[in-house]
Amino acid sequence: MTEELEAVAAGRLWAVHRAPYLATALFAMSPAMVEGLGTMATDRHWRLYIDPVVLKNWTTEEVGSVLIHEAHHLIRAHAERAGQLGVGAAEHERFNVAADFEINDDLRDLPLPLGALDPETMGFSSGDLAENYFMLLESKDVHVEFACGSGAHGVREDWDQNVDDASRVDSFESELIRQQVARDISAAAQALGTVPGGLERWAKAFLRPKIDWRRELGTRIRSGIDVVSGAVDYSYRRPSRRVGSPIGRDVIFPALIQPIPRIAVVVDTSASMSETSLTRALAEINGILRSSGVGRNRLTVLSCDTAVRTSQSVFAAAQVRLQGGGGTDMSVGIEAAAALRPKPELVVIVTDGYTPWPLQPKNIKVVVALIGEGPKPPSWAHVVRIPAKGVT
Repeated sequence: MTEELEAVAAGRLWAVHRAPYLATALFAMSPAMVEGLGTMATDRHWRLYIDPVVLKNWTTEEVGSVLIHEAHHLIRAHAERAGQLGVGAAEHERFNVAADFEINDDLRDLPLPLGALDPETMGFSSGDLAENYFMLLESKDVHVEFACGSGAHGVREDWDQNVDDASRVDSFESELIRQQVARDISAAAQALGTVPGGLERWAKAFLRPKIDWRRELGTRIRSGIDVVSGAVDYSYRRPSRRVGSPIGRDVIFPALIQPIPRIAVVVDTSASMSETSLTRALAEINGILRSSGVGRNRLTVLSCDTAVRTSQSVFAAAQVRLQGGGGTDMSVGIEAAAALRPKPELVVIVTDGYTPWPLQPKNIKVVVALIGEGPKPPSWAHVVRIPAKGVT
């Protein structure tokens, strides 16, 4: 075991020499040996799982390169972001690939022993976010032989240690580590100018005081859902036989039920909407709704420019076609959503704001995911601004 730990220490020192601004993250990872893993992996608590065999087969430079790769997953909070999207066991490999796409364009000069998954090999542009790549990969057959662990995709692996283990790093400590790394990256970028561009953008975005639009969007949508699902009504449907009746089975008393909300998402598909911005917004909304328990049978997606083009009970960015007609009128989309039967309790609008609006929708709550710096909708809408470009 001493030999393996010495190999990890040597790789870590090489990594710190290569990327000194990542030193805090590299030394925060706590190693644990897992035979048969075939690679290195992490969990969200900054534990580093290592197959001892690879330490015999990889050079010090290769060990250090993989350590840098895994540190990127942790500082960029990929596990937490996967959770926000509602990534489960069926999708965790796809998110792992998406997360690798996000970071590997900054690591192309590193000797990664298993090769680097690169977005350009699949026809995608570099420099995008994992959430966008995740949606773009939906129609692809994605499989990874060696995953990077739950620290990269959020789904607990068989080898993950007990969450109460003394080596774990909690969420508060994780944020402190990220803050220090972001400061070190910013300082190195100013002094040396050798920090990869994507990492420098991440540090600037992390340190910049701002409202977390993802959290705000989730709060707005969930509050609309909770108003409905938190309400109760009486039902005279016959209860389960196990419940029974105090004065006989033939008498049915009114019982309290909890409604499940219906949601409509109206997507602006005019020419002014970029596909990247649209994909990003839909990824967030999809994750929020899934994590809130809204199934596809209670969700309708309407694509709209100056007229409603499609109305579907599906939710995938690849299935929403940009019409490119130039004009847009979200009042038409809201009116069509309100006319659905059964009527939705909440309408979410995805738009850049360059559209007419109705004076006041009747008896329906509207949340607007406003992409970019376009004009703000009327005061009756709950508005969350989503930056057209940026780094999480």
